[in-house]
Amino acid sequence: MRNRRIIILSVICVGFSLSAFSQTTGKVVDTNNQPVEGATIVIQLPDSTYLEATISAADGTFMLKPEPESYQLIVQHLLYQTRQIKGRAHDVGIITLEPKDYNLEEVVIKSERPLVKVEDGRLGYDLSVLSEKRAVNNAYEAISKLPGVQESNGTLSLAGASSLTIVMNGKPTTMTADQLETLLRNTPVDRVEKAEVIYSAPPEFHVRGAVINVVMKRSNDYSFQGELSTYYQNRYFSSGGANGNFRLSTPKVTLDVMYGADNAKIMEYTDLFSRHTLGDKVYEITQNEKLSTQSWMHNVRTALEYNINEKNRLNIAYTGSFTPDRNGRSIADGSFQQSTLDKFTENKMHNTAVQYSSGFGLELGGDYTRFTSDNNQTMLTQLTDNSENAYTLTGGQCIDRYSVYADQKHSLPNNWGIGYGVSYLYTKNYDFQTYNNVTGNIKPENTDAKLEEQTTNFYFSLSKNWTTGTSFTISATGEYYTIGNYHKWAVYPQASLTYLKSPQHIFQLSLSTDKTYPGYWDMQSSVTYLNGYSEIQGTPGLRPMTNYNLNGNYILKQKYIVGLFYKHTSDYFAQSPYQATDRLALIYKNTNWNYMRMIGANIIVPFSMGNWYDARLTLVGMQARQKCDQFFDIPFDRKKWIFVGTLDNTFKVGKNLSFELTGNIQTPFIQGTLDLASTFNLTAGMKWNFAKDKCTLTARCSDIFNSSMPDMKVRFKGQYLDMNSSFYTRTASLNFTYRFGGYKKQEVKEVDTSRFGH
Repeated sequence: MRNRRIIILSVICVGFSLSAFSQTTGKVVDTNNQPVEGATIVIQLPDSTYLEATISAADGTFMLKPEPESYQLIVQHLLYQTRQIKGRAHDVGIITLEPKDYNLEEVVIKSERPLVKVEDGRLGYDLSVLSEKRAVNNAYEAISKLPGVQESNGTLSLAGASSLTIVMNGKPTTMTADQLETLLRNTPVDRVEKAEVIYSAPPEFHVRGAVINVVMKRSNDYSFQGELSTYYQNRYFSSGGANGNFRLSTPKVTLDVMYGADNAKIMEYTDLFSRHTLGDKVYEITQNEKLSTQSWMHNVRTALEYNINEKNRLNIAYTGSFTPDRNGRSIADGSFQQSTLDKFTENKMHNTAVQYSSGFGLELGGDYTRFTSDNNQTMLTQLTDNSENAYTLTGGQCIDRYSVYADQKHSLPNNWGIGYGVSYLYTKNYDFQTYNNVTGNIKPENTDAKLEEQTTNFYFSLSKNWTTGTSFTISATGEYYTIGNYHKWAVYPQASLTYLKSPQHIFQLSLSTDKTYPGYWDMQSSVTYLNGYSEIQGTPGLRPMTNYNLNGNYILKQKYIVGLFYKHTSDYFAQSPYQATDRLALIYKNTNWNYMRMIGANIIVPFSMGNWYDARLTLVGMQARQKCDQFFDIPFDRKKWIFVGTLDNTFKVGKNLSFELTGNIQTPFIQGTLDLASTFNLTAGMKWNFAKDKCTLTARCSDIFNSSMPDMKVRFKGQYLDMNSSFYTRTASLNFTYRFGGYKKQEVKEVDTSRFGH
């Protein structure tokens, strides 16, 4: 059987390698030998039969396929004379354009840079332009400023999408969302070429649903550059850190090195009031809890890009994250109990990724992540009846994740394209927790669990592009998933249509399906005690949730966006509180709902006044319906409308100084049996560039009124609970960045050695 698998894989690889198509490449420059961006290149047969068109990139290069034996090129640009070239070679070389002679007198032409560019159904944003005036310090903060994107408690969401995944350079990673966030927070904005917002990810991304694809810049010259930064932050406690990024590049090799160290201190405070019914008696429990954590986090990344030749490229990257000593203490004090919980953890993450890109549409890659965590806890609880609960816990987790993929694309006549590929993901998870020195009325459960998870995907896609800019893509991905004794076949269809009536009027329609799997720890039968009253229970057999998303967008003048969306999630799971009916305990547990359904609309309106004021208004309105027939003994079926509004203002004072003021408001919402109150977040910031733009100083105060966290309450079928966590969320920060480098290799006159030697 094993030999049979090897034969099948060999046949697949041979099929990929035999599918190469030749390409026509070249570069467009002006009379000063400077690259020309945005030139239109049309390839035709000698009889003027149209084959394909493309646009030159920022470095003037372009690529066309397929390549006939003989052809002619038409090169056009608004500011240059049109050229017509006949050719027979793979590489047409350098094409020089002559400038047009416009005899305009006393005429000033003003233009506005488009907010968004639509290419192949993707909304492309230039992060350097978006963050030029804003007080952002890294790639993650710049992404959070994209139109329609909102950050809440460290989680990014996209208006109209049920879930959002961040990928880099269009390829998957075995790093978790938190680990990828850490990497982006240590990545300078200048290293990012663009960010692409895609409501239905193409199958070669090997993720489904909405994604933001962060495309990193490539270098093809001799240069050395770097960036050093340091920051101070106050959020009840003072904390800070430093970061260094360095890049050395040649036409063949580019080396990126990054290291960051952060000293994080966090304080969280929660007021709780519980009217707990036990039998025919009601107990009123008040409690306030302080949770403080302190840790050092070290992040390192080394990436090597090797250009084998003009068409073949190899990338190798290592990313590491280390938290050697994280200490946390939770102190709960109230009418029912007093408790102290001390927690000590040590986390390590290693990730290695390899990617090969060919010149004929084949991409191969692999990714490996190893994550280890050691966890030790000690809890002591004094109850009001003078009894005590206490325990010590030793636990840990080790996760190994491997992934490999192969993708192939073909360009067919008349701008048709096909793609196909396969990916395999294997995860081995081991976790345990052992209780010792247990006293009192608690029932801890020791666990020692091993899980193996395998996911195999294979897909086929079909695409078509018209010269008008209209395009569509349709694909189907088959998946075979196993975890333990659970086996599941599934098919995920995806489709995207972009209709370009004109550059002023663009319509988009996308359909995506996806599955979200629960965390490995959530599927264990373990119980984690937070204090003498609250506990977290695992959910063996917790099912993955299936998401269906339908989005429609209208883009006016490449900046105004109006969208409609429909989202349906089967087996939705969320952690909701429940007051136990057999004892005084507040239980937090993930449970599968029947579904979560949302329908709504969003609008994004940018506007400006002169060169000193820019603003963007984002409005989202939607209705949610949440249904669960098996939530303990209190099933629910609830509906609620919610409205979200964000106004982002930027004020430019002079050439190098700008200020920003952002306000966000959200009306009340629901989550299962929970009622969430309205929230408001006001953030102010400042950005100052000086020393010829080599230095940047930013200052920001977020959540000025401590009002971004909603008050939560439960008033449902005898459950009565109030929780308020809106404390210590105001954050003031100061960041200083110094950029250096710009070294360019000097042209050196070669020594004439033609007459030397024998």
